[in-house]
Amino acid sequence: MIFRPLAIAVMTLVTSAGSALAAEPDFSRFMASPSGAAGLSAAIGSLGPCATTPQWSLGFDPDLDKENPDHVYVGCQYDPGGDEAGELYDKGVLAKFVNYGGVLYLESLTQLP
Repeated sequence: MIFRPLAIAVMTLVTSAGSALAAEPDFSRFMASPSGAAGLSAAIGSLGPCATTPQWSLGFDPDLDKENPDHVYVGCQYDPGGDEAGELYDKGVLAKFVNYGGVLYLESLTQLP
Protein backbone atom coordinates (compact mmCIF):
# COMPACT_ATOMS: atom_id res chain seq x y z
CA MET A 1 0.00 0.00 0.00
CA ILE A 2 1.41 3.37 -1.01
CA PHE A 3 0.04 5.28 2.00
CA ARG A 4 2.47 3.79 4.55
CA PRO A 5 5.76 4.65 2.72
CA LEU A 6 4.37 8.08 1.85
CA ALA A 7 3.40 8.74 5.46
CA ILE A 8 6.82 7.61 6.69
CA ALA A 9 8.59 9.88 4.19
CA VAL A 10 6.47 12.90 5.11
CA MET A 11 6.87 12.31 8.84
CA THR A 12 10.65 11.99 8.41
CA LEU A 13 10.74 15.36 6.69
CA VAL A 14 8.36 16.90 9.22
CA THR A 15 10.22 15.73 12.30
CA SER A 16 13.64 16.65 10.88
CA ALA A 17 12.61 20.22 10.19
CA GLY A 18 12.93 22.52 13.17
CA SER A 19 10.51 25.39 13.41
CA ALA A 20 12.11 28.80 13.63
CA LEU A 21 8.99 30.40 12.21
CA ALA A 22 5.49 30.80 13.61
CA ALA A 23 3.48 28.07 15.33
CA GLU A 24 4.07 24.57 14.03
CA PRO A 25 1.14 22.69 12.48
CA ASP A 26 -0.45 19.79 14.36
CA PHE A 27 0.91 17.11 12.02
CA SER A 28 -1.06 14.36 13.75
CA ARG A 29 -4.27 15.93 12.34
CA PHE A 30 -2.93 15.81 8.80
CA MET A 31 -1.38 12.35 9.09
CA ALA A 32 -4.64 10.88 10.44
CA SER A 33 -6.03 10.44 6.92
CA PRO A 34 -4.62 9.52 3.51
CA SER A 35 -5.89 12.81 2.04
CA GLY A 36 -4.14 14.88 4.72
CA ALA A 37 -0.87 12.97 4.34
CA ALA A 38 -1.06 13.27 0.55
CA GLY A 39 -1.63 17.02 0.87
CA LEU A 40 1.50 17.44 3.00
CA SER A 41 3.42 15.31 0.52
CA ALA A 42 2.18 17.48 -2.36
CA ALA A 43 3.28 20.62 -0.49
CA ILE A 44 6.82 19.43 0.18
CA GLY A 45 7.06 17.85 -3.27
CA SER A 46 6.08 21.05 -5.06
CA LEU A 47 8.65 23.00 -3.05
CA GLY A 48 11.43 21.46 -5.14
CA PRO A 49 15.14 21.34 -4.29
CA CYS A 50 16.32 23.23 -1.22
CA ALA A 51 19.74 24.33 -0.01
CA THR A 52 18.44 24.57 3.57
CA THR A 53 16.19 22.41 5.75
CA PRO A 54 12.50 23.07 5.02
CA GLN A 55 10.69 24.98 7.76
CA TRP A 56 7.02 24.34 8.58
CA SER A 57 4.50 26.73 10.12
CA LEU A 58 0.82 27.53 10.15
CA GLY A 59 -0.32 29.74 7.30
CA PHE A 60 -1.82 33.17 7.94
CA ASP A 61 -5.47 33.52 6.96
CA PRO A 62 -6.45 37.14 6.19
CA ASP A 63 -10.15 36.27 6.58
CA LEU A 64 -9.51 35.23 10.20
CA ASP A 65 -6.74 37.81 10.73
CA LYS A 66 -4.63 35.08 12.37
CA GLU A 67 -2.93 31.78 11.67
CA ASN A 68 -5.28 29.08 10.44
CA PRO A 69 -4.68 25.55 11.80
CA ASP A 70 -5.90 24.17 8.44
CA HIS A 71 -3.30 26.14 6.42
CA VAL A 72 0.30 24.88 6.30
CA TYR A 73 3.31 26.80 5.00
CA VAL A 74 6.57 25.07 4.14
CA GLY A 75 9.54 27.09 2.97
CA CYS A 76 13.27 26.93 2.43
CA GLN A 77 16.11 28.68 0.66
CA TYR A 78 17.61 27.65 -2.66
CA ASP A 79 20.70 28.48 -4.72
CA PRO A 80 19.71 29.36 -8.30
CA GLY A 81 23.19 28.62 -9.66
CA GLY A 82 24.52 30.24 -12.83
CA ASP A 83 25.46 33.90 -12.48
CA GLU A 84 23.84 34.01 -9.04
CA ALA A 85 25.56 30.89 -7.65
CA GLY A 86 26.17 31.14 -3.94
CA GLU A 87 23.20 33.47 -3.36
CA LEU A 88 20.31 31.99 -1.37
CA TYR A 89 16.74 32.97 -2.13
CA ASP A 90 13.54 32.21 -0.22
CA LYS A 91 10.73 30.12 -1.64
CA GLY A 92 7.71 28.45 -0.12
CA VAL A 93 4.40 26.71 -0.61
CA LEU A 94 1.13 27.47 1.16
CA ALA A 95 -1.15 24.44 1.40
CA LYS A 96 -4.75 25.23 2.27
CA PHE A 97 -6.84 22.36 3.59
CA VAL A 98 -10.56 22.14 4.29
CA ASN A 99 -12.04 20.05 7.05
CA TYR A 100 -15.03 17.90 6.05
CA GLY A 101 -16.35 15.67 8.80
CA GLY A 102 -13.03 15.65 10.65
CA VAL A 103 -11.02 14.70 7.54
CA LEU A 104 -8.61 17.23 6.02
CA TYR A 105 -8.61 17.60 2.23
CA LEU A 106 -6.15 19.69 0.23
CA GLU A 107 -8.00 22.64 -1.29
CA SER A 108 -5.12 24.52 -2.93
CA LEU A 109 -1.35 24.87 -3.22
CA THR A 110 0.20 28.28 -3.80
CA GLN A 111 3.90 28.69 -4.59
CA LEU A 112 5.39 31.77 -3.02
CA PRO A 113 8.64 33.38 -4.14
